Amino acid sequence: MFRSLLTRSSQFSRSATPQRVLGRAFESTIAEQKLVTYPYFINRTRFQTLPVYTDIRNAGTRTLTLVRRIDGDVEALRKDLAAALEDNTIEIRKVSRQIVIRGNRISEVREWLTKKGF
Repeated sequence: MFRSLLTRSSQFSRSATPQRVLGRAFESTIAEQKLVTYPYFINRTRFQTLPVYTDIRNAGTRTLTLVRRIDGDVEALRKDLAAALEDNTIEIRKVSRQIVIRGNRISEVREWLTKKGF
């Protein structure tokens, strides 16, 4: 009986490798990670997606892009995003630690964040 318990626990420990848990979608990002440190960090959501969202205001006439879940220096992230997107209309919501970009720039921001390794 004790031997059967050992074989069962060894079966479960083999299947818990990080690549199998994350799946094929994130295998390429794990392999290509660079050891670069930034003064800011963006936490992924519980579904492992980037926290970049659109916010539609004024009955659909004003579209904003929001970056949430920011840790560290928000001002440094704003400067890097402004340089990458060539846009100076990026605002910071200090209380909620979010970055607001005018327009629908969600695909550009997600692409830039994945290139940076987030």
